[in-house]
Amino acid sequence: MEILKTISYAGTMEVLASVGKGPKRFSDIMFETKLNPGILNRVLKTLMTNGILEKCQNDEGYKLTEKGVKVSMYILKILEVSNNNNETPENLKLIKAMTLNLEHARNSISA
Repeated sequence: MEILKTISYAGTMEVLASVGKGPKRFSDIMFETKLNPGILNRVLKTLMTNGILEKCQNDEGYKLTEKGVKVSMYILKILEVSNNNNETPENLKLIKAMTLNLEHARNSISA
């Protein structure tokens, strides 16, 4: 249940979408998500505490853990199922791009 609570926080989905495209620095995530630094910091700490994100080596930003990749894949599956042709083409492109990136991340983690 903790994961559901975590992903329900404001800004969490935006952060997962950003980091799902590849490792990102704090400032890059903030720019991409338009979250203020305080909220972003809280979201990142919560995601790290729950094992969904981790800091990159040499403190070069944040990346999804194996658990984070799985959580993100499940979220994308839910979005696909709930789509009902209501999603804009841009959102569908984002979902497809994230799916490819997450599958690549999952393959590199398990390799």
